[in-house]
Order: sequence, then structure tokens, then C-alpha cells
Amino acid sequence: MFESDLLERFSRVHPAVPAVLYLPVVTFSLYRAIRVEQLGVVQVVGEFVAGYLFWTLFEYWMHRLIFHMPVVGPKTARAYFLLHGVHHDYPWDATRLVMPPGASLLLCVVTIIAFRAVLGPHFMYGPFAGFVFGYVLYDSLHWYMHHRAPKGRFLGWMRREHLVHHFKDSHSRFGVSCPWLDHVFRTTGRISRAEEEQATREHQEPVQQSH
Repeated sequence: MFESDLLERFSRVHPAVPAVLYLPVVTFSLYRAIRVEQLGVVQVVGEFVAGYLFWTLFEYWMHRLIFHMPVVGPKTARAYFLLHGVHHDYPWDATRLVMPPGASLLLCVVTIIAFRAVLGPHFMYGPFAGFVFGYVLYDSLHWYMHHRAPKGRFLGWMRREHLVHHFKDSHSRFGVSCPWLDHVFRTTGRISRAEEEQATREHQEPVQQSH
């Protein structure tokens, strides 16, 4: 990706990094909402769920509009490659399946500022915790879909949807951890069931079976 060995090293990430970095943030935010801001548990749970649902919308539209931005020249081509194109070129590279901490930390800071500005310092922590949890789930599931072949129906369906995006139609199926949003926004494409199954069968070798 980079001519610099240092930048190249920092562009590769262990899949456990998002959980290690941000699950403590989720825990602290929930603690802050309940013990410091003294909000009711039921209210905080509702806010957490709302924050998670907001993440799914953010994930879908970020993937659709930014990660798959129109390429109109060398600058946008380079931006697309750095943001997402490298993943489509090398989909089995396990070190580039989750977001590098430099990028995710910047996104986290921007998210904190935005949640505080919109919701205020008293009510921001429950929704913020749900949003960050959604990000951890997204990155973890993304790695899982590329390096495991789940036998369960639900996870198998999620993986099949993502493999269709990679290997059959990259202009459809943008929801990685939330593929149901492609049905809401009508971006499932026109791939047949047989083609979906073919995409899954043809790309089993790099992964391990998982129950």
C-alpha cells in the first residue's frame, strides 16, 4: 500500500485490536451513564440499542458512499484504493480486515465530539456505547466472514451476502454486519440464488469451518 515500510507496518492490524481498544470504552461509557449520570438501567439499555442501530446506518452508508466512492481520476483512484480497494484486491489478507487504530481512533474522537454536541454531556454515553459496540461487532464479524465458514444458518447467510459483494457484484450488498439494510434500501442486486451459492462454494479454501 505504501512505499514507506513504517506506514506499511501500521496499515496491518491484528483482528483482536478493535475489541481490545474499544470494549473498555463501551464498558466505561455504560458505567458513566448509570453510575455517574445516574440514568435508569432501562433508559440506558434503550439508548444503547439506539446507538447500535445508528451505527448500522452509518456502516451501510459509509460502505456504500465512501468506501465505494466514484473513481474519476488518479486522486480518487488512490483514495479508493487506500480506503477499501486494497481489501477487494486482497480479500484474504487477514492483517487488513479490521480498521487500523490510527483511523479508528480519529473516528472515535470525531464521534465523541458529535455525540456530545447533539445529545449533551448528560445523555451521550448510552448511545455512544451502542455506537462503539456496533463498530467492534462490525470489524469482528468482517474478519470472521473472511476467515471462518460458519455452519449456522444466520451467520452463513451473512457470510454469503458479503461474499456476493466481493466476488459477484461489488455495487450491491453493502451491509457487512447488517445485511438486512440492503433489503431496506434495495441494494441486493440481481444475483440469483445459484450465483450466491457459487460465490460461497468457490471461496471456502482460505477459511476454517466454524459451528
